[in-house]
Amino acid sequence: MSFSFCKDFGKDKVIFVTKEDHATPSTIELPAPEPAEGVITKDGNINWSCPCLGGMATGPCGVDFREAFSCFQYSTADPKGSDCFEAFTKMRDCFQQYPTVYNKANGGVDDDDDDPLADALPAETSTGVPAKEEAQPGDSGAGAKELPTQNSSAVEKAQ
Repeated sequence: MSFSFCKDFGKDKVIFVTKEDHATPSTIELPAPEPAEGVITKDGNINWSCPCLGGMATGPCGVDFREAFSCFQYSTADPKGSDCFEAFTKMRDCFQQYPTVYNKANGGVDDDDDDPLADALPAETSTGVPAKEEAQPGDSGAGAKELPTQNSSAVEKAQ
């Protein structure tokens, strides 16, 4: 009959088991997994390594970001964060210096890309006239005029 035994090799422990040991289910109970911490830890501190920050805390403006975020998090002003204007202004100025890192190809100027009403408004046509004011084919209204196309000069030269 064989039996299980354990042998230590320096820092390692090797456990030899038998078929009988594997035949019975384990009685070990593992603790329940802890929920992943977010940006704010249980004790109220900021978790700077949280992936939800997207590397903002470590980029070229990381110091300015951490100062502004900390100011807002620990702010006691009413409304919250109203005492952090200078810190956020400094962070914004830094972001504008690194537009490729902070994903603002236009240098940080807002261009209404996030405007929810932009899709509801009529789009401009290729002539630059809003769609509802564009002249219809065969329309001889007073405001209708024919605009030259890009190839109109080439056509004129060929004639």
